[in-house]
Amino acid sequence: MRTDRTLLFSAALLLSVGAQAQLQRIVLQGSGAPQVFTDLTSAVTAAQAGDKLYFSGGTFPYTGGLVIDKELHFIGAGIIPDSSQTTGVTTLNGVEVNQPLYILTAASGSTFTGIRFTRTQWDGSSNTTSVQFGNSIANDAPTGIVFQRCWFQRHLVLGYPNSPSANTNTIIDECVLKGQLIGENHTATVTRTIAANGFNTIAIVSFFAGGLQVENCVVLGTIQNTYGAIIRNSYIQTSGGYATFGCANCVLENNITPNATIASSAPGAVLSNNLEGVVQSTVFVSETNGFYEVTDDLHMAPGGPGIAIGTDGTDAGIYGTSSPYKPGGVPYNPHYRSAVIAPATNPNGDLPVNIRVAAQPN
Repeated sequence: MRTDRTLLFSAALLLSVGAQAQLQRIVLQGSGAPQVFTDLTSAVTAAQAGDKLYFSGGTFPYTGGLVIDKELHFIGAGIIPDSSQTTGVTTLNGVEVNQPLYILTAASGSTFTGIRFTRTQWDGSSNTTSVQFGNSIANDAPTGIVFQRCWFQRHLVLGYPNSPSANTNTIIDECVLKGQLIGENHTATVTRTIAANGFNTIAIVSFFAGGLQVENCVVLGTIQNTYGAIIRNSYIQTSGGYATFGCANCVLENNITPNATIASSAPGAVLSNNLEGVVQSTVFVSETNGFYEVTDDLHMAPGGPGIAIGTDGTDAGIYGTSSPYKPGGVPYNPHYRSAVIAPATNPNGDLPVNIRVAAQPN
């Protein structure tokens, strides 16, 4: 975090800003004059390619499957309640069964940061999706999509089911995946991310084209059918005897698992410096049940097996690399940490306000 600031506004200005702050807002900025919306679908419809949409905290519902068919940049207020106390987290919520947020090929280059993707209603199956690339095979290959510090309550599906191979180069960085990450034969790089569908389930699956790279992640669940994948410096835990399955020709380096085998049914796999059969309770500062909660502390435990075992000499897991995971999951742009507004103006007619502003850089 950096720089707290104390600001003193005139009463008139603060009352105006304060009134706006109580309501959920989307500020559209870019090709034209700034516009303010309360409805998510209306904001997306009004936006032009390359525009930015800044979200306050709060839940923004959509119905009928929200379609993103142009390059847009979504910037939310954050995904972890403790770090977004003033604004609240930003949530994009689908309210109908089997109607996710669709990102089409024409939306190539779009970015998302500081946003939760959820679903109110679902069909009770394990296949419910929060975000999906394409609503048909003809438009399911957007390239260069970036998700940073986002939370997916259900599945993130990077293509239409049974789609052909496509080199889409999706970036998933410092995110929380509570459902499955499903490749649908497309490609992705996943870094410093918590993939926590549950240690007795599949967490990452169906990157058949060999276009998956997983670096410094915590994976609670198996990685399956990811041919030719590169998996490094990560923690993988399942309830079975193996951490990954069906990863032919994969490269697995410097990973940690409490499972007896790092890779099963993996012909041609290259395995080096992996730690198998570690005692789970010795790995993290605090994670006990194989399911991710925001109260977990996923730093490597002092003296544990994950300290400094990464290929770059840093720790395994999300707090390795030269740019570790940032606790709190807030977006890179400055955001409000707290706001204290006096109940009345002072003798000069000003309304004292103490606002703490912070940012989490890379």
